[in-house]
Amino acid sequence: MSNKTQYQLTQEQAKKAIKMCLDNAWSYLEDADMYIANNRTEHIAIPIAFAMEEIGKAKIIYDKIEKNNSKILLSNDKDGIYDHTTKIKKTISLIELDFDDDVGEAVMIEQLTFGGSFEFEYFIDQSKISDKIKQENELKDIGKQGHKIRLASSFVGFDATTSEPKIKKSTVDLTKLIKALYQIITGYPSSFNTY
Repeated sequence: MSNKTQYQLTQEQAKKAIKMCLDNAWSYLEDADMYIANNRTEHIAIPIAFAMEEIGKAKIIYDKIEKNNSKILLSNDKDGIYDHTTKIKKTISLIELDFDDDVGEAVMIEQLTFGGSFEFEYFIDQSKISDKIKQENELKDIGKQGHKIRLASSFVGFDATTSEPKIKKSTVDLTKLIKALYQIITGYPSSFNTY
């Protein structure tokens, strides 16, 4: 990171920056996939958190493009382009599960017969919708956990009670996040429309 914390970008530069951020995030997710493939998930929070930060930075820039027609002014102080928490929050706001198939499965049709004619009544199985919302919220919580564990899982620390050396591990399955993050990237720009 340079000392400069304010930048004025053209539309072209901003679009290039978004593409670079998303390409970089994709690369981090591929790194996470390698950890999984090699059954070495101790440090999986690191590439996932970095991917989330790059997606978040892309979202910050995207929002600026949507609000301005000419020059895009980016500032770390105002926009948080170098702030880990701000970028992670931006990414977490993008995590959405596709409800289309689940809504279709949640619609139940009941055939009613009245005097020889048939009518249909439609019901929504609220439990299926509720389950999907719970899954989405769980992914968002996992995203928050990934950011918190990112640095702690990078270094050997010491247990507060026993003084035993240890590397902090996540208590949640961070691999669940990977698919959702890939979907955000492949869904760009529509996945960034959260207004």
